Amino acid sequence: MPGFQALSQNVDGLSERANHPQKQLQLLHGTLFKVRCTDLEQCNYSEMNYENPILPALAVPTLGIAPAQHRTSEGPAEHDKELDKSNINVPLPFIAIDDLPQCPKCKQRVLRPGVVWFGESLPRSVLDEVETFIDADKIDLILVIGTSARVIPAADYIKQARARGARVCVVNLNTDDRPVGRRNKDWFFEGDAAVIVPALLMPITEACP
Repeated sequence: MPGFQALSQNVDGLSERANHPQKQLQLLHGTLFKVRCTDLEQCNYSEMNYENPILPALAVPTLGIAPAQHRTSEGPAEHDKELDKSNINVPLPFIAIDDLPQCPKCKQRVLRPGVVWFGESLPRSVLDEVETFIDADKIDLILVIGTSARVIPAADYIKQARARGARVCVVNLNTDDRPVGRRNKDWFFEGDAAVIVPALLMPITEACP
């Protein structure tokens, strides 16, 4: 759809796998499927990587490897079941630094997920793309779907869109996530975005060939 930009705080890669046009998708928090060197100032290496796990040492622990004759077509054998790493009673294996993915460019640092961790700045290139889009023209509508409308800096885009004439539509399970400064012409739909958004967009999707 021309004239549309999606600003996503998700890092799961689902938008990309759904063939969302790359030029119309801004990943504010990056993506788990990009890995980069931990030393981004001196070494700018990054790559897309869809291997899971990226190295055997980073695999989710299991109960053990079941013999081939015990495996069935119905699913993994009991020994193959992944353990719950969030359970404090599940011991995690020690992983040596040499077993972590090494940067193939500088060969001095390890690779890390290409996501924004707490305390880090959002990617400047993405912020620049968003600002350019907002400054370019009048905005008719901003949809805030399944995320807080109060957390900075993403929440600031609501104010900027309003300043350019946009109406605000929020879809959320939490009624506390109504945007600050809500106006009479704004919409708030309480409920599951997977149900509400398709219904809202039905007039558009049905009109598309």
